[in-house]
Formats: sequence, C-alpha cells, structure tokens
Amino acid sequence: MKGLKIPGPVYAVSVVMLLCVGGTMSYFSDFDQARNHVAVGRNTTEIYEEFPDPPDPGEEEKPEYKKTVWVGNTSPSENGFNVDCYVRVSLSYSNYDIGRAVTLLGLDTDNWVYHKEDGYYYYRKVLKEGESTSPLFTGFQIDRNKVEKLYLDTIDDFQINLYEESVEASDFQDYQSAWKFYGNPVGNT
Repeated sequence: MKGLKIPGPVYAVSVVMLLCVGGTMSYFSDFDQARNHVAVGRNTTEIYEEFPDPPDPGEEEKPEYKKTVWVGNTSPSENGFNVDCYVRVSLSYSNYDIGRAVTLLGLDTDNWVYHKEDGYYYYRKVLKEGESTSPLFTGFQIDRNKVEKLYLDTIDDFQINLYEESVEASDFQDYQSAWKFYGNPVGNT
C-alpha cells in the first residue's frame, strides 16, 4: 500500500483550520475573575394600629369606635440599600353582615384613594425610608339599624382586618404606574 498523497491546497487549508481552532479555543478558555457587587434593595413596610379598648356599645343606635390605621416604611438602613415605595391597604370584616353597617370615620381622601375595582385604598405619595403614611382612617361607626337582629349580639366580637402591600417606587412617576407595572411586569416592558 502506498502513502496517501494530499494535494497542496487541501493540505494548506487543513493546517490553517487547525491553527484557527487552536486560537479560537484559546480565546474561549481565557477568562478573568471579577466580583459582582450587586445588592438587593429592601422594601419592608408595616401596618400600625392604634385601637384602644372599645367602649361597651350598649344600646346606642350608632356606636363609634376609635381605631387609627397607618403604614410605615420600615426598611432597615444597615446596608444602605433601602427603597422608597408605594403602599396600598385593603379591609375585610370578620362578619360581612356587620361590615355592611360600618362607616369609616376620619377617612383621609386627600392622601388615600379607593379603587372599587380591586378593593384597595392606595396611598398617593411615595413613602420614603422611615416615613409613615397619614392615617387611612381614625375610627368607625356601626349602624345597628343595618345589622340583622341575629348578629346584634356579636358586635362585640366584630373585627376589621387589614391587609397591606407595597411596591418599589423606583422610577415610576406615580402610584398608578407603579401598581400597573406590579400587576403585569412582562406586558409593561
């Protein structure tokens, strides 16, 4: 068997290809190490309530109760990565039938706005680190005439439950655009 003869141009192309592969492999295997100094911002909020012992409603037709509710941006400042945020609050009642007879007193409609479509009260302003919202409301009243007799004896056990959420204010121009983005981050890019 005689040796295989490779034509000159094929041989030259093969050598060049081998050199290119070696160079490319060197390029892709060369790297430097770098530390990524990215930190996550903290968005921590808390509901505050001032709710003194309620008085005995007795037979009052519309007993009033003091209850002050507000939200604070409690982002810890230990790492310096705190974020400003927007907040919203929803209310629910331990008894729906009594809840229908509730009127909120001292409701702040200047700083808070109610959105009927989702049931949240939105705070209009950016809440900066360490700041608190104005009180959403300062009390409530129950109209006994609107409560079914079956539930009158349970008014003493009635509760207003609060749920709060916050979203980073970031570069949003107002609370509406921040919450819209929160609701659909993919569709808003």
